[in-house]
Amino acid sequence: MDSQAERAATSLDFDYEVIRRPRRKTACIRVRDHTVAVIVPGKLPEKQIEQIVLSKRHWIVNKLRQQRELQARHQPRQYINGEDFAFLGCNYRLHVVPGKRKTACLSRGRMSVHIPTGLDPAKREQHIISQLSAWYQQRALDHLQQKSARYAVHLGVAPSHVGIKSYRRRWGSCHIDGRVYFNWRIIMAPHFVVDYVVLHELCHLVQHNHSPAYWNLVASIMSDYREAKVWLKLNGPALDI
Repeated sequence: MDSQAERAATSLDFDYEVIRRPRRKTACIRVRDHTVAVIVPGKLPEKQIEQIVLSKRHWIVNKLRQQRELQARHQPRQYINGEDFAFLGCNYRLHVVPGKRKTACLSRGRMSVHIPTGLDPAKREQHIISQLSAWYQQRALDHLQQKSARYAVHLGVAPSHVGIKSYRRRWGSCHIDGRVYFNWRIIMAPHFVVDYVVLHELCHLVQHNHSPAYWNLVASIMSDYREAKVWLKLNGPALDI
């Protein structure tokens, strides 16, 4: 097996799972979905693992608290009239109306979707999600391609392709052959955050790493990029329909 997992009972405010990976050289801690995982080399002693966790205790507790607070703010969608949906940092009220039109539309401050009469609740919800997803993805592709073209000129690069994908845990990717993809959900964020994500990926066409030279390049185009990073860290998980 490539990895071995075990549960660790501790006197801390949280439990953590130890994941042993024989090929790994260093240890790292992952806090995700209200759980803590400590990923370590296969033969790292238990005592040393405990010391690593203790040294990062405050960081772990803060991450768990942030996730709880975010979950409390992000209530499950109901897909009813008046529910807010964000687009480029602005909230628009959902307006569900009878009809056979298959695409959502944004008009007069409302996000309208058309639903055939007689649908059961599950199909009604899926119909709304499908319309909203199609609308957001098309707007995301248009805006992200436009922003990419603008920043490409500043950076002196030429991406071979700019597209969108439905990533769950990343906002974009840059491939060595010049292809750049973005998570379409980023289009819900404010303009300055979208700009940061676009710039972040395009800068990888110049610096294929996260070295000081890379971050200096980002800062040379967007001096306040750290504000966008903080916003995304706090609000990113709530960007969904």
